[in-house]
Amino acid sequence: MKHNTTLTLIITLTSLLLFSLAGVSYFKRQTDDLPFRCSAFSRYDLSRHENNKIEFVVSQNLRFINLQSGYLLLNGQATYGDKVTILNRRIALSEGSKIEHDTYRYKIRKIISSTNDTTPDAIFNLLLAEITLDPGYLQLDITQVDKKTYLVGGPLSFLFNCQRY
Repeated sequence: MKHNTTLTLIITLTSLLLFSLAGVSYFKRQTDDLPFRCSAFSRYDLSRHENNKIEFVVSQNLRFINLQSGYLLLNGQATYGDKVTILNRRIALSEGSKIEHDTYRYKIRKIISSTNDTTPDAIFNLLLAEITLDPGYLQLDITQVDKKTYLVGGPLSFLFNCQRY
Protein backbone atom coordinates (compact mmCIF):
# COMPACT_ATOMS: atom_id res chain seq x y z
CA MET A 1 0.00 0.00 0.00
CA LYS A 2 2.84 2.37 0.88
CA HIS A 3 4.49 1.59 -2.47
CA ASN A 4 1.32 2.59 -4.40
CA THR A 5 1.06 5.88 -2.48
CA THR A 6 4.71 6.73 -3.15
CA LEU A 7 4.37 5.85 -6.84
CA THR A 8 1.20 7.96 -7.14
CA LEU A 9 2.92 10.88 -5.42
CA ILE A 10 5.95 10.64 -7.74
CA ILE A 11 3.76 10.49 -10.85
CA THR A 12 1.67 13.44 -9.63
CA LEU A 13 4.72 15.58 -8.82
CA THR A 14 6.40 14.70 -12.14
CA SER A 15 3.24 15.60 -14.07
CA LEU A 16 2.92 18.88 -12.18
CA LEU A 17 6.56 19.72 -12.93
CA LEU A 18 6.16 18.93 -16.64
CA PHE A 19 2.98 21.02 -16.93
CA SER A 20 4.67 23.90 -15.11
CA LEU A 21 7.68 23.81 -17.43
CA ALA A 22 5.44 23.61 -20.50
CA GLY A 23 3.40 26.59 -19.25
CA VAL A 24 6.49 28.70 -18.56
CA SER A 25 7.87 27.84 -22.00
CA TYR A 26 4.55 28.68 -23.68
CA PHE A 27 4.12 32.05 -21.95
CA LYS A 28 7.79 32.99 -22.39
CA ARG A 29 7.47 32.37 -26.14
CA GLN A 30 4.27 34.44 -26.24
CA THR A 31 5.96 37.42 -24.58
CA ASP A 32 8.92 37.21 -27.00
CA ASP A 33 6.61 37.26 -30.05
CA LEU A 34 5.67 40.94 -29.76
CA PRO A 35 6.74 43.51 -30.62
CA PHE A 36 7.64 42.08 -34.01
CA ARG A 37 9.53 44.33 -36.45
CA CYS A 38 11.08 43.32 -39.73
CA SER A 39 11.93 44.82 -43.08
CA ALA A 40 12.32 43.51 -46.62
CA PHE A 41 12.50 44.53 -50.26
CA SER A 42 10.16 42.89 -52.77
CA ARG A 43 9.08 42.98 -56.37
CA TYR A 44 5.49 42.05 -57.24
CA ASP A 45 4.77 41.41 -60.90
CA LEU A 46 1.01 41.35 -61.31
CA SER A 47 1.05 41.53 -65.10
CA ARG A 48 -1.51 39.22 -66.65
CA HIS A 49 -0.45 39.88 -70.24
CA GLU A 50 2.77 41.18 -71.79
CA ASN A 51 1.09 44.33 -73.08
CA ASN A 52 -0.48 45.12 -69.67
CA LYS A 53 2.47 45.59 -67.29
CA ILE A 54 1.67 46.01 -63.59
CA GLU A 55 4.67 45.87 -61.25
CA PHE A 56 5.45 47.06 -57.74
CA VAL A 57 8.98 47.42 -56.40
CA VAL A 58 8.75 48.24 -52.70
CA SER A 59 10.56 48.19 -49.43
CA GLN A 60 8.31 46.85 -46.71
CA ASN A 61 8.49 47.47 -43.01
CA LEU A 62 6.18 45.30 -40.93
CA ARG A 63 5.58 46.19 -37.30
CA PHE A 64 3.26 44.40 -34.92
CA ILE A 65 3.67 46.63 -31.87
CA ASN A 66 1.19 44.71 -29.74
CA LEU A 67 -2.17 43.06 -30.37
CA GLN A 68 -3.89 46.46 -30.38
CA SER A 69 -1.71 48.19 -32.97
CA GLY A 70 0.76 47.79 -35.78
CA TYR A 71 1.41 48.84 -39.35
CA LEU A 72 2.86 47.84 -42.70
CA LEU A 73 4.85 50.48 -44.58
CA LEU A 74 5.10 50.15 -48.36
CA ASN A 75 7.57 52.50 -50.02
CA GLY A 76 8.77 52.31 -53.62
CA GLN A 77 7.29 52.59 -57.06
CA ALA A 78 4.46 51.19 -59.13
CA THR A 79 4.67 50.66 -62.88
CA TYR A 80 1.51 50.14 -64.91
CA GLY A 81 1.46 50.37 -68.65
CA ASP A 82 4.02 53.05 -69.50
CA LYS A 83 3.51 55.03 -66.26
CA VAL A 84 5.78 54.95 -63.21
CA THR A 85 4.45 56.37 -59.94
CA ILE A 86 5.68 56.71 -56.37
CA LEU A 87 4.12 54.42 -53.79
CA ASN A 88 4.38 55.50 -50.17
CA ARG A 89 1.60 54.16 -47.95
CA ARG A 90 1.11 53.02 -44.39
CA ILE A 91 -1.47 50.38 -43.59
CA ALA A 92 -2.47 51.09 -39.98
CA LEU A 93 -3.53 47.99 -38.05
CA SER A 94 -5.66 47.44 -34.94
CA GLU A 95 -7.60 44.71 -33.13
CA GLY A 96 -5.01 42.00 -33.71
CA SER A 97 -5.04 38.42 -32.58
CA LYS A 98 -2.83 35.40 -32.85
CA ILE A 99 -5.10 32.86 -34.50
CA GLU A 100 -2.66 29.98 -34.83
CA HIS A 101 0.87 29.14 -33.75
CA ASP A 102 2.44 31.57 -36.24
CA THR A 103 -0.52 33.43 -37.81
CA TYR A 104 -1.57 36.95 -36.92
CA ARG A 105 -4.73 38.69 -38.03
CA TYR A 106 -5.22 42.45 -37.72
CA LYS A 107 -8.04 44.74 -38.74
CA ILE A 108 -6.95 47.34 -41.31
CA ARG A 109 -7.88 50.53 -39.48
CA LYS A 110 -6.79 52.98 -42.17
CA ILE A 111 -4.55 53.25 -45.24
CA ILE A 112 -2.58 56.49 -45.17
CA SER A 113 -1.01 57.91 -48.33
CA SER A 114 2.07 60.08 -47.97
CA THR A 115 2.05 63.51 -49.63
CA ASN A 116 4.53 62.24 -52.25
CA ASP A 117 2.45 59.15 -53.15
CA THR A 118 1.32 59.46 -56.78
CA THR A 119 -0.08 55.94 -57.27
CA PRO A 120 -3.83 55.87 -57.98
CA ASP A 121 -5.91 53.97 -55.43
CA ALA A 122 -7.16 51.57 -58.13
CA ILE A 123 -3.57 50.49 -58.87
CA PHE A 124 -2.62 50.26 -55.19
CA ASN A 125 -5.70 48.10 -54.57
CA LEU A 126 -4.24 45.49 -56.96
CA LEU A 127 -1.25 45.14 -54.60
CA LEU A 128 -3.52 45.14 -51.56
CA ALA A 129 -5.55 42.30 -53.09
CA GLU A 130 -2.33 40.34 -53.53
CA ILE A 131 -1.42 40.51 -49.83
CA THR A 132 -4.92 40.27 -48.31
CA LEU A 133 -8.03 38.23 -49.02
CA ASP A 134 -10.28 40.88 -47.57
CA PRO A 135 -9.49 44.62 -47.75
CA GLY A 136 -10.63 44.93 -44.14
CA TYR A 137 -8.05 42.54 -42.63
CA LEU A 138 -4.37 41.70 -42.91
CA GLN A 139 -3.59 38.08 -42.07
CA LEU A 140 0.05 37.00 -42.12
CA ASP A 141 1.91 33.83 -41.26
CA ILE A 142 5.23 34.65 -39.59
CA THR A 143 7.49 31.60 -39.81
CA GLN A 144 10.97 31.71 -38.31
CA VAL A 145 13.57 30.40 -40.75
CA ASP A 146 16.78 31.36 -38.96
CA LYS A 147 17.75 33.25 -35.83
CA LYS A 148 16.47 36.63 -37.11
CA THR A 149 15.10 35.68 -40.55
CA TYR A 150 11.38 35.15 -41.08
CA LEU A 151 9.22 34.03 -43.98
CA VAL A 152 6.07 36.14 -44.17
CA GLY A 153 3.12 34.62 -45.96
CA GLY A 154 -0.30 35.89 -46.85
CA PRO A 155 -3.47 33.87 -47.32
CA LEU A 156 -2.60 33.05 -50.94
CA SER A 157 1.19 32.69 -51.01
CA PHE A 158 4.45 33.52 -49.32
CA LEU A 159 5.12 37.24 -49.73
CA PHE A 160 8.68 37.95 -48.58
CA ASN A 161 11.60 37.04 -46.34
CA CYS A 162 12.54 39.66 -43.79
CA GLN A 163 15.11 40.41 -41.14
CA ARG A 164 13.79 41.02 -37.65
CA TYR A 165 15.31 43.97 -35.85
